[in-house]
Amino acid sequence: MDTTTSDDILNRLHRYDAAVQETRDHAPERGSFGRYRAGAPYFEQYPLREVLASFLGDAALTGALAEYDRITRDLRSLERLGGRAYREELCRDLSAYVEAYRTLLCYHELGMCNDRGSADLSIRDEIAILLLELRRDFSLADIEQEAGLLDDALRTIREAGCPVLPAENPPDGATGTSDPLWQQYSRVHGNKEQIGFR
Repeated sequence: MDTTTSDDILNRLHRYDAAVQETRDHAPERGSFGRYRAGAPYFEQYPLREVLASFLGDAALTGALAEYDRITRDLRSLERLGGRAYREELCRDLSAYVEAYRTLLCYHELGMCNDRGSADLSIRDEIAILLLELRRDFSLADIEQEAGLLDDALRTIREAGCPVLPAENPPDGATGTSDPLWQQYSRVHGNKEQIGFR
């Protein structure tokens, strides 16, 4: 593992740890689109887990894996403390993100996006993460269907040659593929335990 990759993993671990602590410490201030969000730990955990999985067996990763496990235990503690109410908050946020995804596509169709005429669809990664995280707690078929219909609309927009920014979470492409995270999760890692991490 090169120094750049090692530094990236350390940075991701720091962000994951900070997300867990802030989500716990600022529970009354959390909001779907606020500074503190219930899903923030998962939005850091899932991409980090992808990167760690790609380097499994690397001796230089031992310390990072131990730190990942420690932070994940803190996340489990947060989940136990929040109980069902925390999971319901995540589910409400998921619904809000799907609505925001729809709104972004509508704005794009109306030409009301940013100066470059593109819609930043990084929120789609967050939708995919929460769908995976919450499927054991809630029936999400309607939300999954709605997200799928919006994905179809996005493909139609792209096929029409309209510029739309890809949904990319890791800025350095550390997952080793150009596909957005939400496509990777749904295609390869349907069950987070499959790659050996919680």
